[in-house]
Order: sequence, then C-alpha cells, then structure tokens
Amino acid sequence: MITAIVLPAAFNEPIRLQEIDPSDLTAYTDLVGGNLQVLDLFRPQASLYLNEEGKLMGLPPNQHATALLWVHNSAFRGHDTIVGDAFVVGQPGDDDDLPAPDELVQLLFHTERYQIEVQVRGTEDWRTSGLTYTNWYSAYYCAISLAQGRAEVQEVRVVAAQ
Repeated sequence: MITAIVLPAAFNEPIRLQEIDPSDLTAYTDLVGGNLQVLDLFRPQASLYLNEEGKLMGLPPNQHATALLWVHNSAFRGHDTIVGDAFVVGQPGDDDDLPAPDELVQLLFHTERYQIEVQVRGTEDWRTSGLTYTNWYSAYYCAISLAQGRAEVQEVRVVAAQ
C-alpha cells in the first residue's frame, strides 16, 4: 500500500490522504472515474493521475489539481486545466508507483503558514515574496498569479513559512 493525495474536483470537498495498492489498476481508475492519464510534477518529483477522457465526459474543473500542476510543472501553466477527480503519488520505482512525496504531504497537510518563492529569469536563486498565507490553495493561487503577471518570473514554488 502507498499513500496518495486525493484531489476531489468539488472545490468544497477537502483534499485527503488515502492508502491505495500500487498494483491495483482498478483502485487507480476508481479514484479518477475512468481511464488514466498521468502527468509529471517537479520539486518534488511526483505523478498526477487524472481521467484521460474527463473533458470529453464534461467532468467539472478541478482547481486543486490544476493549481498543483501549474506550480509543479510550469509547462502547463495557463495552458491546460484539470477536470474531474485526481490524485498524486510518487513517481514509479522499479515496477510500481511510490508513495506521495513526504515533502508534498507535509506542505499540504501539516503546514500552518505558507510563503511563495520566485526564481527570476537568468538566475538560479529563489527569492521569498514576503507575504504569508494560512491556506495552501491561496498560496498556490497567488503564486500562479505572480508567475503569469510578471514576465521576469521564471518559476514559482510554495514553501512553509519560516
């Protein structure tokens, strides 16, 4: 069994941790309600699973999953929206997926205050925005807004406030 971060499409339904068997394809498809599509997340490395046919099925937008994707894989930022229920696990090991990265579990479930860090084009340094947030989604939403609103911002990330 591995731990997955489940991201319901219903915005008023909280995200949750759920144990799943990484070798049980039915458990995966049940969580997303259909055929699987997987997208890579970075910082930390993880896999985001969603319903491959969700848009064709008219599934509702998933703001939680979209925010995670847009912050953890900037190639999708502003270009694609996740629909339907989704979940995050670690990227595959030898054969099966690994548990959701502890760094991400700690951030989403055990952090009380958040900050945004930005990486400006042409540098490798991360700079803290200075503002703090008490909700992970608010921090992610503001990070995305910052990245989309300022051409000099190359990457963003959300971290626990110091």
